[in-house]
Amino acid sequence: MKPKCLITLELPDDIRAPLEQRYEVLTWPGPERLSEQVLGELLSATEGLLCALSKPISASLLNSAKALKVVSTISVGVDHIDLAAATRKGIAVGHTPGVLVDSTADLALALMLGVTRRVAEADRWIRGANWTQGWQSDLLLGTDLSQAKVGVVGLGPIGQAVVKRLAGFGARVLVWNRTYRPVEGAEWVELDALFAESDIVTLHTALTEDTQHIASRARLAMMPDRAVLINTGRGPLVDESALLDELSSARLRAGLDVFQVEPLPIDHPFLSLDNVVLLPHVGSATAATRHAMVARALGNLHAGIAGERVPFCANPEVYRVSASAR
Repeated sequence: MKPKCLITLELPDDIRAPLEQRYEVLTWPGPERLSEQVLGELLSATEGLLCALSKPISASLLNSAKALKVVSTISVGVDHIDLAAATRKGIAVGHTPGVLVDSTADLALALMLGVTRRVAEADRWIRGANWTQGWQSDLLLGTDLSQAKVGVVGLGPIGQAVVKRLAGFGARVLVWNRTYRPVEGAEWVELDALFAESDIVTLHTALTEDTQHIASRARLAMMPDRAVLINTGRGPLVDESALLDELSSARLRAGLDVFQVEPLPIDHPFLSLDNVVLLPHVGSATAATRHAMVARALGNLHAGIAGERVPFCANPEVYRVSASAR
């Protein structure tokens, strides 16, 4: 009898077919969002779960999943999964670190350039049939990344990759991390000073209770006029209400790939503003990176269902808990 595996996202046929040969695959077929009640029913007799960021995996879901051995998420971040509950239940949580560093760092730089050089705004402007004159000396003036002071919040692999890329532009780089970590070519400063002194602040720290709203109303108010906030990390790192106030007054600019609520509601006030570039959570969206993420997630899934150690485990203490229980 095949083990049961629940998949909560669409997969191409060439990935899905081998899974169906190996497992009894359960999926959510409806176009509407998967409710917690239905997810709980589907998980009740499932040994493995393959998921992404779009559906939170709560403690109550994990507690009711009697047969679940592994949750494998196609993401680096695991803030959508209750890790403590999973560990208590002996459920390994697999994730996909390491493979999306370059893609996400590249996108952060793309957002910096897109905002400072008004790329999306200029594209909309020309498509709106506004280009009726030739070259104009004051048309869509932006600011130079090469002359900017850029503050990098978080010095994990992605933050460090961003620092390296900024060196090629000649920008002055300020850095902050929750634990001190010297980085060549960058100047360590306290967090408030980073916000107060930077022309661009880019967020690359993990989402935790301590970092939620790290870009707070007070810190956003510290930023210089016309400064730029870049977020390719997690939406809740930013106080969106405070950022909206700063953008609406045209005091700040922003480039955002992640949001408090995803998908971004179609009536969100961000959509009416020209001084923010908006992307639909595509930091890792290159073919090579997504292929590597899925491959890593599948490896985690197969190991967990087989009762083996998950190669990329976000809660390795689950093995110590399991060993002590034997």
